[in-house]
Formats: sequence, C-alpha cells, structure tokens
Amino acid sequence: MVVIFLYLNLFTTLGTIMKRLLLVGGGHAHVHVVKKLKELPIDGVEVMLLSPSQYQYYSGMFPGYAEGLYDKSQISINLESLAKASGVSWVKAAVTAIDPLQKKVLTSDGEMVSFDVISFNIGSLTAGINVPGVTEHAYRMKPNYHFVEVIDEVRDADNVVVVGGDVAGIETSLSLASWRTANHIHTPVTLMSADRLLPNKSKRISAKIEAIVMQNGIHLVTSETVSHVKRNKVVTSSNKEIHFDKLVWLAGSKAPDLFKTSKLPVDDHGYLKVADTLQVKEYPFIFGVGDCASIADDPAVDREKGHAVRQGRLLFENLKGFMETGEGELYQPKKNELSIVSIGNKKGLLLYKGYSMTGRWAWYLKNWIDSKLVKQYKK
Repeated sequence: MVVIFLYLNLFTTLGTIMKRLLLVGGGHAHVHVVKKLKELPIDGVEVMLLSPSQYQYYSGMFPGYAEGLYDKSQISINLESLAKASGVSWVKAAVTAIDPLQKKVLTSDGEMVSFDVISFNIGSLTAGINVPGVTEHAYRMKPNYHFVEVIDEVRDADNVVVVGGDVAGIETSLSLASWRTANHIHTPVTLMSADRLLPNKSKRISAKIEAIVMQNGIHLVTSETVSHVKRNKVVTSSNKEIHFDKLVWLAGSKAPDLFKTSKLPVDDHGYLKVADTLQVKEYPFIFGVGDCASIADDPAVDREKGHAVRQGRLLFENLKGFMETGEGELYQPKKNELSIVSIGNKKGLLLYKGYSMTGRWAWYLKNWIDSKLVKQYKK
C-alpha cells in the first residue's frame, strides 16, 4: 500500500542543493539500505554511514559461531567495504547526542555532523546492568560487535554461567555446551532465568525447551532473580549462591539512552517512537528501525530479529520516497511467523503459531536462510 507522508516533502524547494542522509548504526536494515543504494542511488543526496565498528555481525549466526560451525568471516559484513561499493561515506564513530531542531548530531569523536534526513539502526543495550556487580564481573554481548570476543574469552572456562531465559541465553548456553563437549571440556554450563524459559511462549513450549536444555547436560536454574554479583559468584534473591569462572549476562534488552537524553519522542521504555512509516511523527525527517525503535501501534513485535531484516526493505523505499516524491509505505509486521532456535549439535527447534518441531533439518534450514542473507552483502 502506498501512502502520502503526513508531512510535505521538505526537499522540493531546495533545487539541486546536495542534501545529506545520515545512517546511524550498522544494523541489518541499514546494511540493506546501503546495498540497495548501489543499484538505486538517490539523486542529489550524499549518504553517510556512522558506526562504532567496521563490522556488522549477523546475530542469527551467533549460535553457530559459538558452537564452532562458522568462523568470524562467515558471520560478519564489512561495513566500510559495503559502503565504498555503494558510494556511501563510512565514519567509524557513534552518535552521543541529537539536536533535531538544528539537524545536527554530536559524535563520539567530538565532531558535529549535520543532516537533512537521519535514520537510526543502533540496536539495543543489555537490561539488568544496574544489578550490583554486573558491570564489574559479567560479560555483555551488546553492542553485537562484542559477541565474537566474548565467546572466544569464555567458552573454554571451567565454570560458565549464562543469565537469561530468552532465545539469546538459550542458544548461547546450548551452543557453548556443544562446543565444550566436542573439545572435551566436561564441566557443565549453567543457565539461569528469573522466569521459565521462553516466558513469552506457551508453557508447553517452555517445558519442551527446558527438557532440551537439561538433556544437553546444562545445569538449569529457573525462577531465581539475581540479587547481586560478586567476583566469582551470583547471589540470588533467595540467597542461593552459584559460582562461576566466567559470567555471560543476557538478561534481556533495554533502550539506548540516546533518544531520551536528546528529548526525542520515546515510548514508556525509552525506545524511539515511530509511526508505521518508520518515521518519528513530530520530526518526519527522523527514521528509526530495528530494536532501538518502537512502532506506536504495535510496540512489542517490531524489535524481533526477523522484523529488523524486513524493515530494511521498507526503510529504503520510504527514505527514497521521502526525498524524491513524498510517498511511502506502511510497515505491516507479521505475527506468529516461523522462527528457528539453535539447540546445539546442528539441531534446531522450529516454532510456528504455537507448534514446535525439532531436528537436524531445522538447523540446516536455518543455516541456509542465514548464510544466504549474509552472502548477499558480501558481493
């Protein structure tokens, strides 16, 4: 469906003056936009990509890396090379403040960068880091370019504890356990969750994944909230002590502080609030995608990984449309879509509309989908 943007195209009166599109963050959606710009450049527009890392790592392939099935090159996209091939400027920096009125951002290098249109695809941060001791003693994987170094650091430790009962914690613990078994490390991985595993799914699916976790030799601790962390142990609210050599903290996601401190519109949790055109209603020249943003009419679903990938296609069309014609499309997230959880040993758990199936075929399907996605951005 094509819609007319709620606000008039701001560029029609500017003649041939070069404008700047600023892409902040190297997430999946921006990677797609940069790739598309190679074949469909936007006339009269300079495009700049800012990211604190030269590489974007595809999170769908993280479990395979942790299990030892992929190497670093197979799960990474070189943002600098991709940008260069598309005629996009790449700057290694993060944005620390936004001035929507002056249309400028402040970077981590202390530089002021102006823009006409800006899009954010910076991901989320790790929740729960305000728990005493977490920042001092736990490894975190966000931003996602930290993933590889964290896995390399922790996977051969004698006693690994993973905190987090959602997909990230489950996949990380299972893939680490698989790698450790293959490398003759026989001490178990511990997985901790404040609730049942996959609490947003049915109790039947939670029970199934919990059985899989325990069948793979993982020490599972559920319904225990972390009170604080000491140098080599986690202490729960019931005073249970769980010792570790390496602690991986995957206790959910939290919004970046950037939007709230810059006084941009945010939802109740601090995520950038966008309309279903992926624009900020109050500032239509600001776009937000992926898990740093929240769609006002459907805030829960759009921060999932599959939605971030699909948003890239719409983001490109709406950025181009906003600059050229003032037309765009509405994002319509798909609910109950197929997802596959890696469960170690080249096996997967397929979830779809309340149904679940396990097997090697599920992992190979996931591997085919993920590998195909990453390879298209390496050409």
